[in-house]
Amino acid sequence: MIVTPDFVFIHLPKTGGTFVTKMLSRLYGDQLVNIDKHGTCSDIAEEHRAKPLLSTVRSPYDRYVSQYNFGWWKLYPGDYCGADAMREMYPHYPDISFEEFLNLANTRFVNCHREAPTGFVNNKFPADRQLGWHTENFIRFFCRDAQRVYAGLDEESIESADFAKEMFDIHFLRTANLRRGLHDFLLRMGHRPEDLEFILSHEKVLPDEGWQRPEGDRWETYYTPELKEFVRTRERVIFRLFPEFEA
Repeated sequence: MIVTPDFVFIHLPKTGGTFVTKMLSRLYGDQLVNIDKHGTCSDIAEEHRAKPLLSTVRSPYDRYVSQYNFGWWKLYPGDYCGADAMREMYPHYPDISFEEFLNLANTRFVNCHREAPTGFVNNKFPADRQLGWHTENFIRFFCRDAQRVYAGLDEESIESADFAKEMFDIHFLRTANLRRGLHDFLLRMGHRPEDLEFILSHEKVLPDEGWQRPEGDRWETYYTPELKEFVRTRERVIFRLFPEFEA
């Protein structure tokens, strides 16, 4: 989470937040306050809650590939479910395939994080339609009374998007169009065009550790039709809100 004089940026991991953070640091300098890197909307301090909210969102297909390759689940297993739990499911961990990672993430990573140790519980779906890891992330980051909202999700509320009424009022940048989206948002915040030109031409900003995506690497090559349907089903809450990710 980053607090600026004009708005609060909520950093959902692996959605382009490192780039946004770098650009805001350059624009605001000492006016910027970095509080709890991956704090949620509910973590915003009272004195900043009236400010507009900004965040980033990424296609679940692409985000799973980035998470798999970036490998924080190997570097910091304790932030997930722990190496022993992963090895129990896949004895050859950490050398697992992308398909195995998807199964692992949607079996052991859901409801297993330091930020919400009591877990998010929903018993309304059969095994093949359980809510996905990204969906839990999304509800936890962006909904008021997130555990209640998560527990109340069913197929009807997902189809109607009724749950969206419980979300904070957030402007979402799409990772695939991050430079232009951030530039245009900051224009609306009152910044001068000449002060924002650097954003449109800035190179990618990569984290200091972990995987760096090779040129030409595309998420589509990681998926069979079956794996794509698996992600589409598990993350149907996100696809309902952002239908442009269906492709």
